[in-house]
Amino acid sequence: MATEIGLNESGAEEVAIVVSEACTNLLKHVGQGEILLHTTGEEHETLPRLELLALDRGTGMQDLEQCIKDGFSTTSTSGNGLGAIVRLSQESDFYSEPRKGTAILARWFSPPLEEIVSPDDAFMRIGAVNIPRHGEDCCGDSWGALQSNRQLTILVADGLGHGPDANMASSAAVRVLRNYPELSPKVLLERVHRALRSTRGAAVAIASLDLEAGKLTFAGVGNISGQIYSATQGRRHLVSINGTAGHEAQRLREFVYDWPSDGLLVLHSDGLNSSTGLEPYPGLALRDPGLIAGVLYRDCSRGNDDSTVVVAKAA
Repeated sequence: MATEIGLNESGAEEVAIVVSEACTNLLKHVGQGEILLHTTGEEHETLPRLELLALDRGTGMQDLEQCIKDGFSTTSTSGNGLGAIVRLSQESDFYSEPRKGTAILARWFSPPLEEIVSPDDAFMRIGAVNIPRHGEDCCGDSWGALQSNRQLTILVADGLGHGPDANMASSAAVRVLRNYPELSPKVLLERVHRALRSTRGAAVAIASLDLEAGKLTFAGVGNISGQIYSATQGRRHLVSINGTAGHEAQRLREFVYDWPSDGLLVLHSDGLNSSTGLEPYPGLALRDPGLIAGVLYRDCSRGNDDSTVVVAKAA
């Protein structure tokens, strides 16, 4: 996976060391956990990158900053595990809550992060987890994101059922976003509805943020959940209509919401519980959006469905 995004042999070795350290930490301190590895690139309007998430439901760390320091150990080891993850990854972030567990994020870019000049229009950071149902080779959920000129549009689609046919439907929805990035969420959703008629259909949600205007426009059909979070305004749920894109839907509508200066957007498929939220996690909203997505997946996934959660916040 490291070589697929263009990392050289040395970079790939560093990835291997970090993965080994993350696995060792899970086994040594918790006994079990989950490692997620995925690559993203142009299909999600991001630079080619490889991400690791190490997730557990252990006792958590009492002093996270101390545990990250090289040489600190709660066992008889040399204590280089978390410190090595920080040193050998180009970006990393951690979240740990007593009795809830720990989440570790490590990320690598190609070209390396220090050589990347961020484009002026990349004003939002996006993180996601997109996991197929156990036993399936491909995920029936898909997502895509486009941002330019201080505007961001995210589409999340959940194809009916599981496997290749569900993936075909959800991927077709993302292609519509690629082909018509200038359209408003309602008009874009209408095009998705027509494009999916030859497929088994999908639940689809489209959120478009205009940062200059301070507005988020949302259109959805089916059970993709959306929330806006703010420390000053709390949580607001985004409204979708009943139906299935490509088959039967009520009159499609879009809704406009004020976007707070500290806003954070969460969209997720019904592979996560309807009660999914950030409230039980002090300080999580301040972390990397990829880490936020990982924690929500860890604790809120139903376990018997495709699972997708997308998080966006200010860069």
